[in-house]
Amino acid sequence: MPQGKEDPLSESFDIDQLKTSVKKSVELEEPIHKLRLSISEGLYLLSLGDDEGQLLKKSEKVIDYGLIVGGILQLYLIGSIRIEKGTIKISSINQTGNIFLDKILTNLNDGCGIIEELLRLKKKLKKHYIHLEELLIAKGILKRKENYLLWVPLSERMENVNYAYEQEIRNTLRAMVLRGFKNDVSFSILLSLTNDCHLLSEVFRPSNELSDAKNSVQNLGKLANVNEDLANVLGLISQFFMEKFR
Repeated sequence: MPQGKEDPLSESFDIDQLKTSVKKSVELEEPIHKLRLSISEGLYLLSLGDDEGQLLKKSEKVIDYGLIVGGILQLYLIGSIRIEKGTIKISSINQTGNIFLDKILTNLNDGCGIIEELLRLKKKLKKHYIHLEELLIAKGILKRKENYLLWVPLSERMENVNYAYEQEIRNTLRAMVLRGFKNDVSFSILLSLTNDCHLLSEVFRPSNELSDAKNSVQNLGKLANVNEDLANVLGLISQFFMEKFR
């Protein structure tokens, strides 16, 4: 990782303070400013059913692409790569410590277009979601059952500080759209990818709220902390999803 860049996924924290923050966020439906998971981990959680950890039908065909591009954009946020006019430039090959991100970083080609790389990595990185599952299992958010199904046993996670992360994500995405909440740019990226992967209605279920959410993702430059360059990249990605999965 480039010097002077801190990986937001590896910062130390006070566990008691974090538990209090998570509990407050969930019980009061309060948003949080900073995504506690990676973009891809958050997207993967949203793509799983509430009872069984099986992918929702609506996202089955698109989620692999969403997870990979989420990893690419996470590398962009932490400074491992740059994206210039849709082209990826590798800034550092230093490992991030996140097995999913490191797999993507190791396999990225310098100087190639982001859509070109997305398509290439989708073919090359078979079952890449397994790394995300390993991360979420290690954090106590998910657990594996027989037949390799991934379940989300909330009752067993109530004493675990990680149990509420998905609800925090939902609370924050809703607050962004419905209350104009200002957040870290990672949530803005996650909102855009949630729409790309056909998951927007999982977070915004009333029709009027879903309409507001769709309006938000159609105006990417107005999302919190999204500059012109990032808005162009997100627009390019959204166009890819619309054309491929229309």
